[in-house]
Amino acid sequence: MRYARQLLVIAALVLPAAASAQTAPAAARAPAQDTAAVAREVVHLSLSPGFEGRFNRMIGEAVAKLPADRQAAARADLQKAAADAREEILAAIAEQYATAFTPAELNDLLAFFKSPLGLKLVKVEEAKSPEVNAAIQQQIMKLVVQMSALPR
Repeated sequence: MRYARQLLVIAALVLPAAASAQTAPAAARAPAQDTAAVAREVVHLSLSPGFEGRFNRMIGEAVAKLPADRQAAARADLQKAAADAREEILAAIAEQYATAFTPAELNDLLAFFKSPLGLKLVKVEEAKSPEVNAAIQQQIMKLVVQMSALPR
């Protein structure tokens, strides 16, 4: 049940960002190789650090609850699973970006996330205080409880 909640939390953090991007017309859906590469780089610079940190925190919390003799093996298994999941999620988001943004917009995003302000934004996002993280988690858990209470 705990892992299901954690997966729901990941989905809650990831899916709104991917779903909120506007989709380009059908003719623009087949991105050029350069467009796809730029989209991957934008995702790598802007989202990858956050996923890395979130997954590592979740793994650390899960492993800490296990007996000491099982922690190393569990950590290795979870890190492999997390790496695979992270790559699939980021690839899906990059594909979405490649079709949702024009090449010019992707280049603007790339320039921003390479700029001092873009780099700072990513660092600030990853350095949330424990109070902010607790508030986020509390609100997500409220939503999970409400969702769990829905009639089936």
